[in-house]
Amino acid sequence: MEITLVGTGSPVPIPERGGTSIALDVAGERVLIDCGPRTVYGLMEARIPFGEIETMFFTHHHMDHNASFFHFAFTSWTEGGRESLTVYGPDGTDRLVDALYDVYAEDIEYRQDIYPTDGISNIETGLVTEGFSRQMDGWSVEALPVEHSIETYAYRFEEAASGSSFVFSGDTRKIPSLAEFAEGADVLVQDCNTAPVDEDRVPEGDDQFVWQQHAAGGRDLNQSTLTTNHCDATDAGEIAQAAGVETLVLTHVMPYRDLEAMRRDAEAAFDGDVIVAEDGLTVAP
Repeated sequence: MEITLVGTGSPVPIPERGGTSIALDVAGERVLIDCGPRTVYGLMEARIPFGEIETMFFTHHHMDHNASFFHFAFTSWTEGGRESLTVYGPDGTDRLVDALYDVYAEDIEYRQDIYPTDGISNIETGLVTEGFSRQMDGWSVEALPVEHSIETYAYRFEEAASGSSFVFSGDTRKIPSLAEFAEGADVLVQDCNTAPVDEDRVPEGDDQFVWQQHAAGGRDLNQSTLTTNHCDATDAGEIAQAAGVETLVLTHVMPYRDLEAMRRDAEAAFDGDVIVAEDGLTVAP
């Protein structure tokens, strides 16, 4: 099993982080979890042949988790040679796929004169609800509803041959069931959206692309809905400690955050390995 953090950012665009996306190599199969902005470019930079990805999972349908789906669906078909695709996710997943066919009907028709029809005309969807699980070829997946602003799921993947296990929290506040769901996992990739600002990370000058609300110190943001729908590093560490995982990876990083403070806060609550995610980082249990 190998986990590549393709995108580790948030809805707020910064050059060094794409939207949430994780590529999983499990039992010889490539799987994609979420498909936020820059996913296709991130897969290319990580040297992951995205045409081999025929199974996808969405944790939820916020734009920083699904905005590159159309781009991925097209390029993995036309350039990668993908022949089939199954997309699992909560309510709205079928509408997302239907929108591809609606908005891009003429584009698909044009490209079908160049590329084989299979791979774009046969995208299937699978609805994820509470109790969802699937036994795949050499691996399995199950889902847990978590608490975010919309319907959202965490996923646990297990590889039969190696016994390796990986959990992705999705976006969520701290809930007891998540530690139970992640119990004994090798790797927990955990939402860690709220954190203090590191002023040294804020670009200098009157740059129009400095997000002032996020550069101001985060006081207002930390009183907003962010803290009721996401975890901070202490929450993440406590979840990992309660679950008894080996490695905790902090992701969904907002702009200008104090990454070392995030690491310290998580390590104060968790006695395993703590990693602050970066785009392109690969973790192997």
